[in-house]
Amino acid sequence: MSKLFLVVLNMSLKASYVIAFVIFARLLLKKAPKIISYVLWSVVAFRLIIPFSFESIFSLMPRNTDAIEISADIVYQQSPQINGKVETSGSVIDKSVSSTAAAIKPVSPVKIIIEAVTYIWFLGVIVLLAYSFISVLRLRKRLKAAKLIESNIYETDNLKTPFVLGIINPKIYLPQGLPTEERSFILLHEQTHIRRKDNLVKILAFFIAAIHWFNPLVWISFMLMSTDMELSCDERVLKLMKEDIKRSYVGSLLSLAAGRHVLNGSPLAFGEGDIKNRIKNVLYYKKPGFWIIFSSIIVVVLIILGLAANPKSKQSIIGTSYRVKEILYQAPMYSFTYTLENAPNYGISSDFVLYIKESNDVWTRQGELYNYEIGKDELKALFLPLIDDNVNSKYIEAINKTKLVYHVDSISMDHLLLQLKNGDLLLATGYDFNESGHIRWLFRLEKAGDYDDAALIIDKSSLAIRWDVAGYVPQAVREYAVDYVKEQIEYYNSLGCDISEAKITAMDTMNTGTASNTMAIEMWLLEYRLKPENTDNLNMTEGVKIEDGWLTEWNKKGQPYLLIASYYDEDEETEAWQRICVTYTQEIQQNYDTEEMLEEYGNKFTAATMELYKKYIKQ
Repeated sequence: MSKLFLVVLNMSLKASYVIAFVIFARLLLKKAPKIISYVLWSVVAFRLIIPFSFESIFSLMPRNTDAIEISADIVYQQSPQINGKVETSGSVIDKSVSSTAAAIKPVSPVKIIIEAVTYIWFLGVIVLLAYSFISVLRLRKRLKAAKLIESNIYETDNLKTPFVLGIINPKIYLPQGLPTEERSFILLHEQTHIRRKDNLVKILAFFIAAIHWFNPLVWISFMLMSTDMELSCDERVLKLMKEDIKRSYVGSLLSLAAGRHVLNGSPLAFGEGDIKNRIKNVLYYKKPGFWIIFSSIIVVVLIILGLAANPKSKQSIIGTSYRVKEILYQAPMYSFTYTLENAPNYGISSDFVLYIKESNDVWTRQGELYNYEIGKDELKALFLPLIDDNVNSKYIEAINKTKLVYHVDSISMDHLLLQLKNGDLLLATGYDFNESGHIRWLFRLEKAGDYDDAALIIDKSSLAIRWDVAGYVPQAVREYAVDYVKEQIEYYNSLGCDISEAKITAMDTMNTGTASNTMAIEMWLLEYRLKPENTDNLNMTEGVKIEDGWLTEWNKKGQPYLLIASYYDEDEETEAWQRICVTYTQEIQQNYDTEEMLEEYGNKFTAATMELYKKYIKQ
């Protein structure tokens, strides 16, 4: 429930600006029909009950409204932060230590305060709604003796103020003995309320005010909206009556002022209003001209659209190079870490392609950016837990402000580009964002300059390699396969083939018979495809074939098999991998699928694995 209260609090903070704007605009529209001011309050209701909005270039909301937004994750912080800067963890800590520390962490004082305030807020809402409901029940009890005059009109002798009561079938209640002329004014006024569904509007407005009861500006807007409702109804009566009835109508309002108030604070029965302002408005009322009405409508429509829309993010992400401004997160399981001095630079080209530049001056292509649908909980699950709650809550706070997510399938790392509501960019870099994938770094980026596609040196061998492999492949094996394919791309580019696309389509593990050993040696059959722009220099006699524009055979040696060993590193206390070599179909068939090898090892893959590993050890 604390998160719900914080959502309400954030809406109330943003709506306060809208209320102040509407109050000012209402003063400027003094000569316009009061129905215009009445309609203007709809944008306040929108901001108070809808926690999200659309973006528009024409927005009257300030760009820094997100700066005052309070994250729901403040509940879990040791030290509260409201959109402050995010700091990186000072150390790399083992995951198991993190779990232990999390189990003994003290209860956050902020959490206690927020929960206490939440219960006070909820109690206030219940009290206001209960008071209104009980008041209506008491009123209904007093109305049992009311007599039906016609249709939905009732008269009673124990009330002196006319009002409307009801939701689905609202009824008009009038005091007995009203003069005929006064009765006609009152009926027309109350019937106007019913035709416009003001009875429902008042209920909704009171319900919203009850939810935001802690905000005095909301109550001010509720009272002003109620005044505009009554004033616009009065103007409607004056407009419908052909003759000049101002004096008679004012007399009717004065008699209402002398009557005893029926029900204070209830949204279900109304008919009192601000009598003083209503009398002044009636006395000075003049039928507005066409241009006043027309210009007022245009102004109100623009104000409503401008206040309902959030400002468009001012940062255009394409055609820009970025440097790392802040390291918000580093996974706790790795010895290698980035600092602000050695972190990479990133560039986004005009065709929405992500490039990276490490210590050298060469930009390497990572892949195309495309919209990526991912929930916030799903995104948070990609981060391994840290022991420092301050850091933990800060990167989660940044995630909570994410508006758009772009994904890049890169050569060996996956990237998520997160665009925040205020236009800031975060870059999450990690491994295979699927079942066992995780984010290793989260960077906050800042603009370093323009990204000129033509002026920069691009490493053509860094062509993004699409991963189309079904099933699980260990990350170390995946990186080995990608590096091998990169070498093939460089080879074919050296022939002038200009490889434009590359994909790894399958990887199958062979039975090497070493799984039970201290060091398991794995053999993976690799299948990949390359698409050349130029095939003039290809030697088709060496086993190379082209199918639908893709190279589907590699060379006369056949398909590649990757040998890689996995073992437990006692120093690092983690699983480690060691690349051994690459062999090919022809080599396995000629050298290891022999009677002698099969007799010694049982199958050709075990034979190839063990013999090649012996050669690797000797080297």
